[in-house]
Amino acid sequence: MPLDETNPQVGPGSVASLPLNVKIRNHRGTTVVGGYEHFFELTGSAAHIWRQIDGKRTVTDIAGLIAEEYDIDRESVVQDIVELFTELAQHDVVNIVQDDSRG
Repeated sequence: MPLDETNPQVGPGSVASLPLNVKIRNHRGTTVVGGYEHFFELTGSAAHIWRQIDGKRTVTDIAGLIAEEYDIDRESVVQDIVELFTELAQHDVVNIVQDDSRG
């Protein structure tokens, strides 16, 4: 189910996908992403999370991958991803839906 674009509610079961208008540029080790109006320079960790967006993985799935790779607390990673996806969704740089299939 799509979420209210003006106030996206991102949680552990949310799935991010990329709108067709999103541009991604890597320049001198920096990743910049943007839509029609807003561009964001991603930190190294945010860029790594960005690369995990496939329209299928939930926030929890991505957090599990990151937590295992870096041997860090999964719940902290979930919170970081929720914050990142919320900001990007508010500026139409990602689409957010809830994964109702995992019930």
